[in-house]
Amino acid sequence: MRIAVVQFQVDDRSQEFNWLRMEEYMAAASKKKADLIVFPECFLGGFSKPDFGATENVGQKISALARKYQIDLVPGSIYERDPEDGHIYNTTYYVDKDGSILLQYRKVHLWIPERERVSQGNLGFGTATNRFGIVVGLCLCWDLNFPEGFRQMALESRAQLIIVPAYWSFEDAGKTGMEHDPMSEVKFVDSMCTSRAFENEICLVFCNAAHLSSIKRPLPSNSIPIGHSQITVPFKGPVVRCDHSTEEMILADVDIKSLTQDAEDAYWVRKDWDNGYIYGRHHSKL
Repeated sequence: MRIAVVQFQVDDRSQEFNWLRMEEYMAAASKKKADLIVFPECFLGGFSKPDFGATENVGQKISALARKYQIDLVPGSIYERDPEDGHIYNTTYYVDKDGSILLQYRKVHLWIPERERVSQGNLGFGTATNRFGIVVGLCLCWDLNFPEGFRQMALESRAQLIIVPAYWSFEDAGKTGMEHDPMSEVKFVDSMCTSRAFENEICLVFCNAAHLSSIKRPLPSNSIPIGHSQITVPFKGPVVRCDHSTEEMILADVDIKSLTQDAEDAYWVRKDWDNGYIYGRHHSKL
């Protein structure tokens, strides 16, 4: 698969502007023959004020864009209000090039400021098989810190590709953390992306927001995203990564089926899971 990852500056002031720039990147990725394009968490805005981003019927527009540019799409996430229970969920999707929504995910591990107005996800950690025959899983930002969801997707459901849209900032370490090391969150994210890829034998796509726009459009914000969007795989680590927080689209061709199978042949993680060797579960069978 040829995967495009857009480290995108989210404008909290204008959903229309975000839609416009999203489509510009989709057109560019389509010209480069990308099979999949990924955007960051809260791509329409609203991270600091979820009611702004709470939007209904976004799915139709997302599907139309995927069809128009004939590219699979993970549109970051939106704060979506459920019409049945009225709650707001931080929601992402995997949409195929024909506009069909293959997978919906609602964020389980909410970041601390989200918890006042956003409900915890209630759909679990699902997977779906895309048009390339690759099993795909989704999670969002702070979910990256918790390996259990990855174990469920990769080992129980056999995910080979897990996509993580994020809005991850330097300030997430807090004042004390930044006094220890102002680059703390960069080290945190880079280490977790590599760990999750190796320990689960998966291709991991991490797509973070950008601080500086490619069109030099300054935004008022107290939160500065770290960037560091990347595609990370077993054996190699990051095959492509933004080592900065500026807006950029990166691409990589990844033979996901071959890499994940080679990792399994070397490490037996999935085989050992099936046989009960991980976490000592086989002792209960003796």
